[in-house]
Amino acid sequence: MTEDVTVESDNLIQAEAPVADDTWQTQYLSEDLRENETLGKFKDVGSLGTSYLELQKMVGSRDKIPTEDSSEEEINTFYGKLGRPDAPDKYEINLPTEGGTGTPYDTKLYGDFLDTAFKSGLTNQQAQEAIDFYSKMNEDTDINKTASMQQAKVNAESTLKKEWGAKDYDKNLAMSRRAFNRFADEDLRTFVNDSGVSNNVAMIRFLHRIGKSFSDPDMGGSGKDAGSVDSDTAKIEISAMMKDKGHKYHEALFDPLNSKHEEAIQYRDHLYDLVYAEDE
Repeated sequence: MTEDVTVESDNLIQAEAPVADDTWQTQYLSEDLRENETLGKFKDVGSLGTSYLELQKMVGSRDKIPTEDSSEEEINTFYGKLGRPDAPDKYEINLPTEGGTGTPYDTKLYGDFLDTAFKSGLTNQQAQEAIDFYSKMNEDTDINKTASMQQAKVNAESTLKKEWGAKDYDKNLAMSRRAFNRFADEDLRTFVNDSGVSNNVAMIRFLHRIGKSFSDPDMGGSGKDAGSVDSDTAKIEISAMMKDKGHKYHEALFDPLNSKHEEAIQYRDHLYDLVYAEDE
């Protein structure tokens, strides 16, 4: 027995009607935004709105960069959150030192730096890096200055040996040193030693002429070298400086960090000059 088949349509094969896309994206977003993956994570308009409001709260709670109109309190609060210490003297800096004493090279300059660092909002790390850079720059400058002075000394020695002759070089240089040690005050000594003028050929020639004027009768001199004493006495004093630990200049002579080191060097050189004077 065959069952009757009821056909409700004139077509045996009938296409289904398209299902309406009633998602919130379709209803409320333009076509170019509907495929956005981020927006697709929200199940409805309400969840999107909630997320937006939370984002606004986060943005509003963030600290704003200070402007010219910001109060001192606002500026301090902002820098404090970035990591700036509470006061200039609260920075913990590893300082370059002189002689390993832990004392800054220039206490006033260091204090001024800390004040500026604080006003600029520098963190401790930023201030330390600035100090390190400044120290390295000074170190490089000192190295270059030393190398330049050493080269100037070599050049001056070469020039004067050609001009005076190798035989008279030591004698004439000793005469220049005696003139300098006799007439230069402490300020001039410091300037000449620090500036490198002591290796200037013109300066050495000038000092030689001064020294020579005191030993040349034709130039109003006495015929004796200025400041000359008995050569044997000078030699004994030099030996004592070098060997006698009880000598007032013995320790300073061999210790560059001693406060009287430069004084000891000058005294020793003066004695050597007097010894050379006997050979003139």
